[in-house]
Amino acid sequence: MDMQAFAVAMAEALDGIWTVEPGHHGHRDRYLIGPDGEELHVCYSDWEKTPRLRLSASLPAKLATIRHRHGNPVPSHDITVSPAKTPETVAAETARRLLPRYRVTLAETRELKQRLDDQAAARDRLAHAIAGPLGATVHTPGPSPLGHDPQEVIVRYQGLLAGTATVPRNGGRVAFAFSVAPGDAARVAAFLATFPRTVDWDQDH
Repeated sequence: MDMQAFAVAMAEALDGIWTVEPGHHGHRDRYLIGPDGEELHVCYSDWEKTPRLRLSASLPAKLATIRHRHGNPVPSHDITVSPAKTPETVAAETARRLLPRYRVTLAETRELKQRLDDQAAARDRLAHAIAGPLGATVHTPGPSPLGHDPQEVIVRYQGLLAGTATVPRNGGRVAFAFSVAPGDAARVAAFLATFPRTVDWDQDH
């Protein structure tokens, strides 16, 4: 079976502009990349009693990582068809049986990524805003651990007012923890007293 020619014909029969890329099993498989970033794997299998074409759709690598980190299992999106069918027929079955459910998963995961990106961007803007006036250092975290939204950012202050500000990942309150020399404590306390009593703050000294 000429998988390259089959995949090219399938790509032409699917809606939109699809491209064909090499697979991982030589002449047996190809990837079809869709107009919205869809990844469709077409693989010919004759290891079983009856040869079959297996078509499976997967998330792009970055989206799959995000989905995995947040504990959202990716549903299986695959079908099998007879390799005797024409590429046009297989494309039609793929569009009817496989792509609609897969595109729902793709859209859901992109929405998750956008939410996390927005949270991280808002967190970072706030961190730099509260670091700037005193020349503090912003420590941006690495990738979030499994099951968590973007991590907290720590702003570190040095000098007479030494301590940290912890900027939450999801728009919650910023926690300040600082220490000052005894001679400056009364002045700092007087400054803090100008804030409404509902404001939370943590003072070491």
